[in-house]
Amino acid sequence: MRILLMANNVQELGGAQRVVHVLAQGLADRGHDVTIVGITPHPAPYRYQGNPSYREVTLLDGPYPKPSAARIHLEAVATSRLQALLDEGPPGVIITAQLWAMEHLERCRRDGWAVIGQYHSSYEAAAAGRDLARAKAVYREVDGFALLCDEDAAAFRAHGFWNTVTMPNPLATWPEEVSPSGEQSVTYLGRFSPEKGPRFLLEAWGLLAPTHPGWRLEMIGSGPLEEELREGRGAGLASVTFHPPTAEPMQVLMNTPILALPSLTEGFPLALAEAMACGVACVASDCSSGVLALVDDGRTGLIARRGDAAHLAEQLARLMESADLRLRLGTAARQSVEGLQLPAVIDMWEALFVDVLR
Repeated sequence: MRILLMANNVQELGGAQRVVHVLAQGLADRGHDVTIVGITPHPAPYRYQGNPSYREVTLLDGPYPKPSAARIHLEAVATSRLQALLDEGPPGVIITAQLWAMEHLERCRRDGWAVIGQYHSSYEAAAAGRDLARAKAVYREVDGFALLCDEDAAAFRAHGFWNTVTMPNPLATWPEEVSPSGEQSVTYLGRFSPEKGPRFLLEAWGLLAPTHPGWRLEMIGSGPLEEELREGRGAGLASVTFHPPTAEPMQVLMNTPILALPSLTEGFPLALAEAMACGVACVASDCSSGVLALVDDGRTGLIARRGDAAHLAEQLARLMESADLRLRLGTAARQSVEGLQLPAVIDMWEALFVDVLR
């Protein structure tokens, strides 16, 4: 089957892009003819697969300018190039991983194609901003609207999205071994941006560091808050180390006993699921239905109140002070995410294809 998998860009080193490439490879390995399509290029492109079994296309040669005649022209160029992709072979299934990609697809003729739209954040985040209205404009009439957990699917259904299905993000690999618990480190793995909550983590660490000598906080990522975090909240904390983004998150996670996810908003965070697969004990904020679907508080991880640095510090301290608790939670976490392994999620996608093509 021909499958087009569209995203805003497919070259950035980020969670959404990683999901797109993992899904593309998984579908291609099942024999599907897969093309991933980005709208604009990324200034620092990253190559996800050394020898992928799928094709990669970017519609434009550079970023969009601000609203202007030039932007209108480039929108027409993108539409023309996307239409040419649709027309170059028999129709199949189009998956739009992001709203902006779907808004581009809306301008094209899609005769014979089934369309599945995805939303990678939570219903709460959509309703708090512009995304709910945008989704109503482009996703209500597509063949399937894939959300990351049952709670978000039900919330969108209550707003008239009768095409909702639940489709979790897949894990690219399944580690044969679990993370050792002997290290004294807490890891943050994500973007340095306000919605990811790194400020609250550093505030929590300021409370923890004096009473937990020998423990380190490893901050891995980049983003608009990096200078502030390094020179402001992280300054003076000798036990905090900053690292650039990693292309090998599993390698990082196999060397940490604790993951902290202090986000203010999330969807179904891949870094959290990967840490759980590695047997890492996790503390995550109660920031989305997807997080709460992954972490059963006290059984497969610990939940901290969103935006509450003191409570985040308390939950981290529980893990830092008990190797037995880390082992118990990490073991249960690994068992709980076994169903997210790539073959199982590809099975779910293929079953969805059958439904939408009927």
